[in-house]
Amino acid sequence: MPINFNCWKHHAGFIKQQIDSVKEIKDLDQLKVYLLKIGESQMDLYLGMYSPINISEQILDCLHPKKIFSALLYKDWLSKDGKDYQLVELKDKSVWTLRLGDDAERYVHIHPGRYSPNTVRVKATTLKTAIFLLCFEQLGEVKSFETETVNKIRKKYLDEPPLKSFSMASGLRRLIDRFNKNV
Repeated sequence: MPINFNCWKHHAGFIKQQIDSVKEIKDLDQLKVYLLKIGESQMDLYLGMYSPINISEQILDCLHPKKIFSALLYKDWLSKDGKDYQLVELKDKSVWTLRLGDDAERYVHIHPGRYSPNTVRVKATTLKTAIFLLCFEQLGEVKSFETETVNKIRKKYLDEPPLKSFSMASGLRRLIDRFNKNV
């Protein structure tokens, strides 16, 4: 498929699977390599029921009737309204932003649309912190999420400043709760 989709950044179901499988991997330094690809900004994280493959297939199903089968045709279609992107709605009403990818083979770069149905807007550092905390919980190395524990992980693995507190109302707490509810 010509789809470029960073699941670590935009697909909660994929991330949850990776967290659940950390018991087999047990290599948190390798995990750090993947998390660096999340970047430093805010993003929209898809929480819906579709798998990355299903999302990709639905997007291709939107492109095929338009006879978009090459990077050149795709690039022309993206810019037809004077923009460098197009929006596509999937069957679950989630909206996806399509851009031109850097890779010639994977030229259809996709991510959830901003504030789209079935998504939540998250900060990159919040997402990375939640992933590490949940991985440590999976490995049995963390029993509860106290501010001190959170800050040790943020410092050691993410080179991030400490949080003042880890409260029940924080975005980090809400994100962890979503992952614990199987997204």
